Amino acid sequence: MTREPLSVAQLVGPGTETAQLRELLREVIDPELGVDIVSLGLVYGLEVDGRVAAVLLTTTTPACPLGDYLSDEVRRVLVDGGAVDRVEVEVTHVPAWSPDMIAEETKRAFGW
Repeated sequence: MTREPLSVAQLVGPGTETAQLRELLREVIDPELGVDIVSLGLVYGLEVDGRVAAVLLTTTTPACPLGDYLSDEVRRVLVDGGAVDRVEVEVTHVPAWSPDMIAEETKRAFGW
């Protein structure tokens, strides 16, 4: 019997790792808006291959100074979650983010 802690990937069924990791990304909060990056529509893609996650995300504008901060937080949250050992983050602005990408419940919270 091993004494290593169980990872999220060991606790969920096959094929659900990506969904579980996406949920973990809700812990990454955009400090300017106070909302998680998933609800804001900033996560464009998430793939898992073994113990490596690849995340494609964006910022609200190409000039946003938070790209490095968000990338670091994504890495921290996913590695700390225990399901992956490494996270590769790519920030893109294609397609450009727009408020239409915000989740409906978040739009309602903003009063939109």
